[in-house]
Amino acid sequence: MAIITGIPGVSTIPVYSTVTPLIFVLGVTAIKDAIDDYKRYTNDKILNQSRIEVLKPGGETEPTRWDELQVGHIVKVKQNGFFPADLVVLRSSESNGECGIQTATLDGETSLKIRQAVKETSQIEPVELAKEGLITVKCERPHTTLYRFEGQLFYNKQTFALNQTHLLPRGAALRETKYIYGLVVYTGDQTKIMLNNDPPRFKRSHMDSVMNKQMYLIFILQFCIVFTATVLSGWFYVNRGPDHWYLRITDDSEDAGAALGLRNFFAFYVLLSVMVPISLYVSMELVRLGQALLINVDNRMWDPEDNKLGSAKNTTLSEELGQIEYIFSDKTGTLTSNQMAFQKCSILGKLYGDNPEESDEKERTPGDTKKVEDSHDPNSSLLKSDGRRGGDYTKVSPEAIADLATGVEIDGDPKFCNMRDPTLLSALLNGDKAARDYVLALALCHTCNASADPRRPGKVIYQGESTDEIALVTMASFHGVRFVARKRDEVTLVLPWKTDYPSTDAKSNRSSQDKPTGTYVTFKILHIIAFSSDRKRMSVIVRFPDGSIRVITKGADNVIKELSNKDPAVNSKDMWQQTDGQLHHFSREGLRVMLVGQLNLSDKEYKSWSTRYQQASESFADATGNRSQKMAKIAAEVEKDLKVLGVTAIEDKLQDGVPLTLKLLKKAGIKIWVLTGDKQNTAVNIGKSCGLIGWSYKLCYIRETEKSACLEQMSALLDNLENSGDDSSAALMVSGESLKAALCDDQNRDRLFEVMNHPRIRVVVASRMSPRQKAEIVGLVKEKLGVVTLAIGDGANDVSMIRAAHVGVGLRGKEGMQAANASDYAISKFRFLTQLLLVHGTLSYYRNSILILYFFYKNIMIAVQQVYFLFFAGYSSEEVFDGYMLNTFNLMWTALPILLFSVFDRPANVDELLEFPQLYLTGLRGELFNFTTFWLAFGEAVVHGSILFLTVWHTLHDIFDSYWVCSVATYSAVVLVANTKMAMITTTWFWFNVLIIFLTVIVYFGFIYLYSGDIGFEFSPWIFGIFEQMMREPMFYLVALWLCLAVFLQDLFLAYLSRLLRPSLLQLVQECRGENHKKEALLVALNDETVQKDSEWQNKEMDIIQMKKQESEGEIAPTKEEKGRALQLSSVANSRST
Repeated sequence: MAIITGIPGVSTIPVYSTVTPLIFVLGVTAIKDAIDDYKRYTNDKILNQSRIEVLKPGGETEPTRWDELQVGHIVKVKQNGFFPADLVVLRSSESNGECGIQTATLDGETSLKIRQAVKETSQIEPVELAKEGLITVKCERPHTTLYRFEGQLFYNKQTFALNQTHLLPRGAALRETKYIYGLVVYTGDQTKIMLNNDPPRFKRSHMDSVMNKQMYLIFILQFCIVFTATVLSGWFYVNRGPDHWYLRITDDSEDAGAALGLRNFFAFYVLLSVMVPISLYVSMELVRLGQALLINVDNRMWDPEDNKLGSAKNTTLSEELGQIEYIFSDKTGTLTSNQMAFQKCSILGKLYGDNPEESDEKERTPGDTKKVEDSHDPNSSLLKSDGRRGGDYTKVSPEAIADLATGVEIDGDPKFCNMRDPTLLSALLNGDKAARDYVLALALCHTCNASADPRRPGKVIYQGESTDEIALVTMASFHGVRFVARKRDEVTLVLPWKTDYPSTDAKSNRSSQDKPTGTYVTFKILHIIAFSSDRKRMSVIVRFPDGSIRVITKGADNVIKELSNKDPAVNSKDMWQQTDGQLHHFSREGLRVMLVGQLNLSDKEYKSWSTRYQQASESFADATGNRSQKMAKIAAEVEKDLKVLGVTAIEDKLQDGVPLTLKLLKKAGIKIWVLTGDKQNTAVNIGKSCGLIGWSYKLCYIRETEKSACLEQMSALLDNLENSGDDSSAALMVSGESLKAALCDDQNRDRLFEVMNHPRIRVVVASRMSPRQKAEIVGLVKEKLGVVTLAIGDGANDVSMIRAAHVGVGLRGKEGMQAANASDYAISKFRFLTQLLLVHGTLSYYRNSILILYFFYKNIMIAVQQVYFLFFAGYSSEEVFDGYMLNTFNLMWTALPILLFSVFDRPANVDELLEFPQLYLTGLRGELFNFTTFWLAFGEAVVHGSILFLTVWHTLHDIFDSYWVCSVATYSAVVLVANTKMAMITTTWFWFNVLIIFLTVIVYFGFIYLYSGDIGFEFSPWIFGIFEQMMREPMFYLVALWLCLAVFLQDLFLAYLSRLLRPSLLQLVQECRGENHKKEALLVALNDETVQKDSEWQNKEMDIIQMKKQESEGEIAPTKEEKGRALQLSSVANSRST
């Protein structure tokens, strides 16, 4: 448009009148981007100019800037310093070459991680390290995976495998180690942290998509008007032009008329370009930024545990929060607190840590009044230990710091273990081999570290990358088997029983006078086979002091079952019967379960396996697979024929407020699906305990893992849902293995979606899900339904799901910050989702809907003036308004009031939005901004614009001798009407709302006064002196007042009719303010689904009024009219809810 106005003879509007606002809009955007770029430049400069000590020949170090580091440099990093590049650790201040690092800047995890140098390089002195060519490292190409590194180190004609335990990533900090020497392997953009710094992801909101569709229709309408005006201008020029001598037409041929029409086509396009409010986009960005800032400072989303508020990382999705229809949630760490506490265990079918009375209570569903069966119930044998004496059970508080009555001391944080079972301790002390093997397995199969506990002198506390492992080690400590020290390849335990193992007075993390009683025993850790999401297990190979070698494995119950020895002599049928029953029992209580097993290896078997495993660990990717695949394949050779030792049951408690949050979200019409990697029974019972799955829900399962069988099962399930004659709600359960078959082709995908989206299916729980499958489910719903989705999680395995959804919410959890860093919004607790969606989402949707409709209303209204003026100006391209005045309309005279409205207006307060979550349905259904509401606003603008133009020009045209006076009068009326309309749609008045609207009008007339004087003469001489003429005419005041009053009365009348005939829920809530009996009546109508008839409702409403009278002394009883009005409110609300 700016280009067209610059073409001589085409546009009647001065080129500077369109270029100026364009420069303003682009300038604002450029300044914003420049500020962001400058901040990045400043931060990069500070970081790049940081100094690090680089080892030089002779063993001396020289300070070097980070941006001058090169691959092959050896750097020295001191305690609490940050690594300037990805390094392979060569030596540390510790004699064994170990060092502690903290990777909080990478993944948010604050736990201490242990890294270690190759044993042979850890003893090399700095003078030797500085020699060129002494050490060579060969490693894989840079990649984004933070937790994988493969390489080889060549030293002294030997080759050593390098893996993740040898890598110190850039950005991590050195902790509890005085210094390290590291070899630079990746620098700059090739480091892992830089490769994972993805550019900001652009997500377009659903409202933007709807608005753009209306824009296309506006463009079509604009073209039709311009084309019609072009034809009429050509016709007028040829047929009527010669009759008007002042036009000085010398050539009235059709060719001349066509040429004029072609020129006018572009001129008309420029004149009517105001129909498309370009400034709306800038206003939307500013408003969304303000709404994001409100989220960032909302104290209701402050978490005292991490002392952080909510964080809006994406400022383009604020209204999207108010239109969410599907929520996909992780379970562990999201619905639950990820605060693991060891609760119970089973050893060869014997149950420990279970109070029978508590277990029975947990088994009973709400409302179940059946009396608890006594101990003679044959089914109770699966829930109780064979060796337990019911009368001897003693419950010991897990918070108690005092030693057990037997004199056995404890280490670790009590919050990680709720189990203190004297029966188990007695079994350990009395020589129960199964119990000893089980507890030893928990104390050895882990990667935790022991450090001095600052709160309890003489005790140690455990740190580890997994809170599950900390819980397992703490449980062993609480029953006498205490992990006290770890070296490179050794673990030292203190055993409470007498043993033939040689005692070692190993160095531990406590003073000699505070050492616990018991036997110190050191175990040799030969190999640690790490846990992975593919393997779903972890193993350690341990050489016991007597020389025997054991493989100890722990992992998912279904995986360990597959790896267990099938010989009944090793794992008896009776043991499996007991264990399976306890696994089911634990899962029903919502506990996380794992199986623990072990295998004895001979020296010959171990040496053969170790050689091949070492070769695989030193290899690179080739035709047979990459290093990880090769190592996993060989590791599986010793992770088989396991003797099952027992079951661990760890409680991951629900977060505070989760049941209420889910209840409110369900009332808001949001469907919630749980996608978890946990066991299905555990996920189901967590769903029931938090209220997501109703106790009366029918559970439907998809279990088949083969393609055709899965399709048949889904078809049968769909048929049962549709033809069973039962309308009760149902929940769908599907596992990751079944999901592979269900997603394998389009036919299965379509059938799966039909089942998931069936009206009776209220919730879907998908268990044993991989990160990729989570993203596929989200994509399936987006593709098939086209609804707005939200994904929420707290771990790295949730990142794919978070990125796949329209809105991603990350929790700052104990699993790190990966999810929060990849999200659009970061919060600390699941319960804050209600504040984010029901409050900020609802308000943002309401405000932004009004913003868009108002922008089009005022712009269409002013465009109508130009359309009407075509008939007055002989279909010429003469403008009705001065160019400068036209372009200041959106920038100055109608901008601030709507911007303040869109950030601060509150049609309902926070408490009302949470008390009436059904208000969220307005945004979920898109009731405020859609095709209908848009074109109704468009039509209202046309009507108001028509009335305004015809009124002003027919009343003032004969009074003034200049059409420019009528032009300014019309423009002034448009400004007054637009601001009156703004006042009418405002629901919450602050002092600055009132001030801004009045100042806008006052400043406008001040501008006209100056612009029509000497100041504006240079730009628009035809405006000179017009202000005085207009303001002296009383008729102008009458017309302006009448127009504003007409708009005011129209909106008032329509609002009255709406509230009287078909009030919205928002209007009902507003009418209940300050009248508690009406609010209670409305709440009952919305929440009690059994209330359907007016007579039933009336009885409930009378009961509520009577109750309120009794509760509130001196409260005036409601009149008959008030009762009738309350009945009307509730009836309408109930019909809307139904």
